[in-house]
Amino acid sequence: MIQGGKVRTIGRVSAVLALLAGSSFGPRWTHAETVPAQKLRQNLFYSCFVSAEEGWVVGDLGMIFHTTDGAKTWEIQRAGTKRPFVAVTCPERNRVWVAGQAGQIAHSRDQGRTWTFQESGTDRQLLDIVFVDSRRGLAVGDYGIILRTDNGGETWTRIPMPTEVKLPPDIAEVVQPGDVLLYKVAFANPEEVWIVGEFGVILHSSDGGLTWESQESPVETTLFGVHFTDPLNGWATGIESTLIRTEDGGQTWRRVRIETPPDFFIPPGFSLSIYDVDVRGRVGWAVGDSGFLVNSTDGGKSWKMVRVPTILRSSWLRDVNLLPTGQGYIVGARGTVLSVDTDRFTMLKQRK
Repeated sequence: MIQGGKVRTIGRVSAVLALLAGSSFGPRWTHAETVPAQKLRQNLFYSCFVSAEEGWVVGDLGMIFHTTDGAKTWEIQRAGTKRPFVAVTCPERNRVWVAGQAGQIAHSRDQGRTWTFQESGTDRQLLDIVFVDSRRGLAVGDYGIILRTDNGGETWTRIPMPTEVKLPPDIAEVVQPGDVLLYKVAFANPEEVWIVGEFGVILHSSDGGLTWESQESPVETTLFGVHFTDPLNGWATGIESTLIRTEDGGQTWRRVRIETPPDFFIPPGFSLSIYDVDVRGRVGWAVGDSGFLVNSTDGGKSWKMVRVPTILRSSWLRDVNLLPTGQGYIVGARGTVLSVDTDRFTMLKQRK
């Protein structure tokens, strides 16, 4: 008997996104307080940067952190909720959106100084939100939730899942397409968009998210991350050290081998999840469980594991955000923030 339930449970737990119970929405509220990177304590789930100096990260207890000095110090921004935010998007310097538990979406027009909640129309968990510009955005989450806006989130519309979602045969017997958990969105441009989720599901839209079709996936395990550099070239990541690539807009996907150091020992039958991937120019990074850090210096054609300090091996890394220069940031458990550049990384928080 399948293990549809088992696979589903593993997928949800392994995401490291177990959304914590919290209090209900409060009123619009802000409070300025700055902390050094060394004192960050919250689990950090997602980041977005508009430059090498300025960006936002979100995490536990509804915390939003804003930096203007390259992640050395962080201003605490609060939207008035204790529920965790697990996604953030900043298409331009003044416009920022965050999303998370119970369908919450909050928006700021002033770099996070003030926040206003938007009516999402759902109380399901939202796991990603992406705006390709200040008007068009998508949010995805639990039970096949796809939300779309063309007016900056003033209104959100629920978009139905395609009826012909390709699920593994044994899964299809017990899981409806509309029940699939969707983890990540990637725009290649305002019209070409991809979503990945449970059971290897890959969805594609060529009309900005109005309609969707299912693409053939080479895996049946959960996919957590997806990124496209243009309408043809993309990558997705997931459970069991999965890294897959397409060079034809998703018509075909293939597994990518990850090179490991000769003396790097992985116990038989043991594998790590990869949660996110980003590629800019010649530089690519992917991140995951137990300090799993993977790098590419040839535009995502080949990938190799990067050695990390012992202290990082006990942490998960959840999100990577790169700038066009190849510089960027990685965030993860217990306030972890890494600065990356080409094939090097620096821990901005030195834990003892």
